[in-house]
Amino acid sequence: MPRETVEAVSRFYDGIFHCYDAANRLLTLGLDGGWRARAAKAALRSSPASCLDACTGTGELALLLEKFSAPGTEITGVDFNEPMLSVARKKAPGVRFLRADAAHLPFEDGAFGAVTSAFAARNLDADGELAGIFREFRRVLKPGGVFVNLETSRPRSALIRFCFHLYVRLMTALVGAFTPKNRPAYAFLSSTIRNFHDAGALSAIILKSGFSKVETIPLLFGAVAIHRAIK
Repeated sequence: MPRETVEAVSRFYDGIFHCYDAANRLLTLGLDGGWRARAAKAALRSSPASCLDACTGTGELALLLEKFSAPGTEITGVDFNEPMLSVARKKAPGVRFLRADAAHLPFEDGAFGAVTSAFAARNLDADGELAGIFREFRRVLKPGGVFVNLETSRPRSALIRFCFHLYVRLMTALVGAFTPKNRPAYAFLSSTIRNFHDAGALSAIILKSGFSKVETIPLLFGAVAIHRAIK
């Protein structure tokens, strides 16, 4: 992903990092915590000795990886946005957090037993280079390592898709109305959610990037999905 695109996406979060977690709770009616817990447990199913949470944001998933992992498991979180990382460091002092571009991770090949990412893929796909990002995630995984991705999805049912996208439009507009200076950021989030792939298309992208055995776990009638893949 071009650096200017990374920086542009990062700037959207500069104004909302302080209320990002609260906004997520509101927009998902509190369901996002349970989704992240399921993603963390899916990543830890193989008992990895080390985990990387890519695009960790405020560290919500990294914190759950630390909570559910075996003693001694090394948890690392990376994100390009320093204000978000400042929140993450306060939230999860036992996790190592680094500022890094997901497209160019500062780690050796095979450094981690598991890589996770939550609600980031739709932003990483801004230039249609998601497969390249996933290849970078695969590079830092050990052979047999696990990649787990949690993301919104395009429901297959036209009715559910219509209702979900209408809800996203209305709720992001409502949140943006209370924070006018951040309205463009929430409009951006709404757009990425409504225009992202369905679960099957995302599975195909994951396979294209070199992973195998992709397992899909649909949530909320297909509006959200967990993908678990093996290197």
